Amino acid sequence: MKDQYFGDVNDYRKYGLLRAILASAPVRLGVCWMLTAPDQRTDGSHLAYLEKPARFREFDEELFDRLQQAMRQSHRRTAWIECSELLASAIYFSDLLSDGRDHRNAWFANCQRQLAGCDLIFFDPDNGMERSVGYGRRQSHKYLYWAEVRSTYARGASVLVYQHFPREARTAYIERLAQRLRDETTAAEVFSFSTPHVLFLLAAQERHVTSFRDVARNLPLCWPEREIQAREVRPRLAAQGQRPSL
Repeated sequence: MKDQYFGDVNDYRKYGLLRAILASAPVRLGVCWMLTAPDQRTDGSHLAYLEKPARFREFDEELFDRLQQAMRQSHRRTAWIECSELLASAIYFSDLLSDGRDHRNAWFANCQRQLAGCDLIFFDPDNGMERSVGYGRRQSHKYLYWAEVRSTYARGASVLVYQHFPREARTAYIERLAQRLRDETTAAEVFSFSTPHVLFLLAAQERHVTSFRDVARNLPLCWPEREIQAREVRPRLAAQGQRPSL
């Protein structure tokens, strides 16, 4: 996450999803921004939705109004959401992330200490899960690594991850990445929340499965599928049994 992206349309959907989760699931949320230094890209300029309240405001009126106010006052920082109480009693880890193995190890250790005791931890990397960049190498700050996901899940928290869509068929990509998440964590269930531009994958602890199913069922009441489409991603192996439909 970069502060220059704060408040854009992807952020609106992201915070809307987190608020929907908190409304349906009795979990203590930990947010790891994976905050990185600004660059010269213009990805965060997608603010036109704030000028279209007739289309976008109804999904989450309080969130829309507060983000609109923040953008008018040029408050483009993740620190704003931390002070807003829009995410209830969430705990935040806001240390800046850069490249380097030693730095990354210390950064993640601090993250675990800060978010210890949280039921659900949301990771917000610039790009998403690791692809071809080695741990600690140049540009590694843009990615979350599977070892970090495994460690977080093993400590007892459900894990939610922000992921940009690559240029490939989305349905197959979601299923493949969800299966990898299930394999890496041995999660009880995996849920996907897809939006027009980004994906959120949730590896659920057993004690959270029922609550997260409620989230997936209730989400269409406020967020139509064209904005956020939720589903429980079933495993490929038939031997694991059939999963109930949402």
